Amino acid sequence: MNKNLKFFFSIMMIVALCFGYAAIYFPLDNYDFERLHIFLFNLCTGGTIILYFTEGIGRLSVRTGSFLILSLFYALSAFFKIYPITIFLSLGLASIVESLRIERFSIFPSNFFTMKESVSAKFHQASLLCLSIGLLMSSAVIINNEYIHVVTMDKLVLNTFFLGFSFPLSLITLSVIFSMIRLNGDGSQDGDFSQDCSQKSFSLQSFPHTLKHGEILPYIKNIFSNRVVSVICFWTINLGVIIFFIFILFEKFYPQLVVTSLLFIAVITVFSLYRKFGQQMQQKQFLSSGIGFLIATAISGIAYIFYQMSPNYNPVDTKWLLRIHIFVSLYGWNLCGLAVICRFNDFPIKLHSGIVITVHWLTALVLAPLGGNSPFIALMAIVGYIFIVLTLFFSNINKGERI
Repeated sequence: MNKNLKFFFSIMMIVALCFGYAAIYFPLDNYDFERLHIFLFNLCTGGTIILYFTEGIGRLSVRTGSFLILSLFYALSAFFKIYPITIFLSLGLASIVESLRIERFSIFPSNFFTMKESVSAKFHQASLLCLSIGLLMSSAVIINNEYIHVVTMDKLVLNTFFLGFSFPLSLITLSVIFSMIRLNGDGSQDGDFSQDCSQKSFSLQSFPHTLKHGEILPYIKNIFSNRVVSVICFWTINLGVIIFFIFILFEKFYPQLVVTSLLFIAVITVFSLYRKFGQQMQQKQFLSSGIGFLIATAISGIAYIFYQMSPNYNPVDTKWLLRIHIFVSLYGWNLCGLAVICRFNDFPIKLHSGIVITVHWLTALVLAPLGGNSPFIALMAIVGYIFIVLTLFFSNINKGERI
């Protein structure tokens, strides 16, 4: 990715965070700055990076550039509540995403149901599919809530669905993570393993030369056991989030706890696979930190459900926990993934990874959530976030060594 594009995306991410605190300085009764906060990061920046990464041509194509421009107008129309334009733009945006998904994969996501396709590719297509479905579902909610009023639910609100645009970012980050996992521990990547599975038979030449004849069967079992676990994680995460969202709409708290517990186990499993079989490279430090943010998101989500189940539950009293949940997800987990994607071919880069990761955790977990109640802390969070973004996006390439 060239410097101009990295600069543009970094500015978009910084402006997105600033809008998260805009209500502190410029309170408006009729407009919700949270929408711009969510859209600029998840849809405009994140969605464009997903398409850029999918095309893999090293530049912003006409199609991806069109998505970026239309998504900006989408964000503004949703913010100013000009919903006819929002609905129209969502159809165009979904069409762009689907055209790329079909070109890269297929109309029907058949790779979800085969063991021959890599788990990385499964998550990649799921990310694109989730992005297009999210756009269409948001339009359906707008039509229902603003015009026809067929379905009435307390949780069926636009901001709830708009937050769903963060899920495609999670899926594309998981795609990158699984592309770096050596499922059999001998150096082959998840993406390479799909080629091995497509062979009609295995031969001794396909195994590492260090294997003895009696070790071949355990080797095969190791490959497929880790492979099956990875596929189970794929289905648990994707179906789990969908089912969890349904339970949120119907306000079913105990089922929410069950699903979030399963999602938590799936995330821990992914972390274990990545720590054990992930290639040793600088990206691993940031993505491991990112999974840590994802685990923190799961814990805060479970805690929030317990608060909701309390007989004395008051949404105002738990707003701090919800802010932690949102900021850790968006500016912790998702930022790690997007930064690694944008600089995928640059690593290793010259920076002190431990310092950057520490400042990142301090900003996303502490300063950013507290900034909602204090203009001074909000300013500190923005400064810390600027440091993180600019460091990740513009640290020089280290050609001589790995950090």
